[in-house]
Amino acid sequence: MAAAPPARYLLAQNEHPYPPLPSVLAALADAPGDLHRYPDLRPRRIEGIIADWQGVPAGQVVVGHGSAGVALDLFHAVVEPGDNVVHSDPCFDAYPLFCRIARAEARPVPLGPDARHDLAAMAERLDDRTRIVVLCNPHNPTGTVYSWAELTAFFRRVPPTALILLDEAYIDFARGWAAPDVPARIAEWPNLVVLRTLSKSHGIAALRIGYAMAAEPVAQRVRDHQVPYAVNRLQEAGLLAAVAAQDEVDRRIAGIAAERDRLRAELLGLGWAVAPSLTNFLWVAVPGDQSPVKAALERLGVAVRFYPGQGIRIAVGEKDANDAVLAGFAEAGPPPAASAAPTAPPTDAAR
Repeated sequence: MAAAPPARYLLAQNEHPYPPLPSVLAALADAPGDLHRYPDLRPRRIEGIIADWQGVPAGQVVVGHGSAGVALDLFHAVVEPGDNVVHSDPCFDAYPLFCRIARAEARPVPLGPDARHDLAAMAERLDDRTRIVVLCNPHNPTGTVYSWAELTAFFRRVPPTALILLDEAYIDFARGWAAPDVPARIAEWPNLVVLRTLSKSHGIAALRIGYAMAAEPVAQRVRDHQVPYAVNRLQEAGLLAAVAAQDEVDRRIAGIAAERDRLRAELLGLGWAVAPSLTNFLWVAVPGDQSPVKAALERLGVAVRFYPGQGIRIAVGEKDANDAVLAGFAEAGPPPAASAAPTAPPTDAAR
């Protein structure tokens, strides 16, 4: 069998479709003069930058090597062999991996028919050995969301001995989603950890800047398990420039959201089942044979993420990339009859 041609459109990893902003590139170009010096033992300056940006005390901020790095630090801090972690299935690939690293029991819970977490089923899997329950909101890989009221109703069912890891890697794309600010959330829910990243919305995935916000005792517990010198000056320079360019970042996000909505509408028009999304990607439910779509997209040089027996995740790219996606799905023919369009209740933005 001939190998697939090299992908021209890289839509498999939910990356930002555009290069870093000119101001970010300029800041990085000016930064390397002292790369022969070690960075700070602990990233106090970056914690302070994020604290000021997000309006929380610096003691509530943990910075790490991408949001995945911070999440792994959290696992190291609170999970012991024999403990369990409850998460959705499918979910962000790192969480089952982190369970294996921590020698914890992973308790995956299938998503509901609306392509969202099945919160009732997740609550049933919690017990006194649960140390972390993972909620991605917006969800990866489906892009769906829960309202804050729905989330907090679930929070009340989580034992205080477990931490709630609320992964908000895509929250910057969820414009209009209403929730209290992070200080208020942490004050009400001391076992809540809010996880975020600049990789997606700010387009600097390679710099690996992630952070979490949590009550100070929880944040300090995570810091105590972090590798020294883990955050460097290039990351600090990129962070400062990216935060300063928020207006430009917002304009790019609006453009990506418009392309996302166009792509979803046209895929729906072709008969495919596409979950409502408030992220920079779409989830196409394909529980049956995915090979016709895979062959068509590979021929067109489109790389997307396949979840066998479940669906296909497609990052939103530039217009020509999205047009290639549409051409591939059209070429693949009508979707399998088993694919039914998932629906989701309105988010806070529509209430």
